[in-house]
Amino acid sequence: MKTLSIGRDASNNIVLDDKMVSRNHAQLIIYDDRRVLIKDLGSTNGTFVNGNNIIEYYLKPGDIVKCAGIFLNWQIYANSTAQDSENASSDRFKQPIQNLYQEPNKHENKLFISSSISDNLPAMVKNELATLSAQKQQEFVEEYKRKQKSVGVAYLLLIVVLAMHYGYIRKWGLQFVFWFTGGGLLIWWFIDLFRLPGMIRDYNMDVATDVMRNLKAISHS
Repeated sequence: MKTLSIGRDASNNIVLDDKMVSRNHAQLIIYDDRRVLIKDLGSTNGTFVNGNNIIEYYLKPGDIVKCAGIFLNWQIYANSTAQDSENASSDRFKQPIQNLYQEPNKHENKLFISSSISDNLPAMVKNELATLSAQKQQEFVEEYKRKQKSVGVAYLLLIVVLAMHYGYIRKWGLQFVFWFTGGGLLIWWFIDLFRLPGMIRDYNMDVATDVMRNLKAISHS
């Protein structure tokens, strides 16, 4: 088993020159069977794999690691270790970082975000995302997560908090009509119990489209 430390401090095996990276940010544990575990070391700005904030994660070839604002492409390192012998020298891990990692190629036409997010995006947005760099895709994910709505919260508002589910998705006209009619004498309220997941899904798809449009506008400005 071998370990590699990642951080801003010069004592780390992999030094990332970015003020957003913690002095001791993360650690890679390379097991003898070539499994690789990445662990966040309580960093200030987090360690992400494929857009998801992680504490521990077993890396796979092609995974995109983000330490604060620095992206690392695990594909290059995984390919090279697969060709090493079991008795490879520990000096192997002292190569300059650029030989082990690189910013993912922005022209690869590949999604670098988790399937839990991409599966809920409109096809047009996914196609547009695939043309962007991993960093731009991460910017999209962060903004999308900030603006998306939760089915659980929507049900809480429908059932517990004054039936405010339409206001939650910014449809205040419908919200006032819903209140004024008493939820259609509760018939409308009952129907919305079943419609709510689809309503949130449609809202989040619109959010994804708007976030992508704004991201492209900023990129071209």
